[in-house]
Amino acid sequence: MARSLIDIVALDLQLEEQLARHSSLKDFKVVLWRQEPDATGSNWNARIERVRGDGSSDTSWWDVVPQMRERFNLQ
Repeated sequence: MARSLIDIVALDLQLEEQLARHSSLKDFKVVLWRQEPDATGSNWNARIERVRGDGSSDTSWWDVVPQMRERFNLQ
């Protein structure tokens, strides 16, 4: 499946929308960066850390970045 091209601001908003499905955005620290394409062809990566919030043992949000990397590449 081909990835859709997206700018970094739109990608950040998409990540926030996905995380908001799991908890308050205030519960997460997100770092997003561009990189050279890796073996999968993705040209960006992100680190998401849950810093607070109830249900912090809930790991359902761990798949957000891998799923988004499959769908989008930065322009």
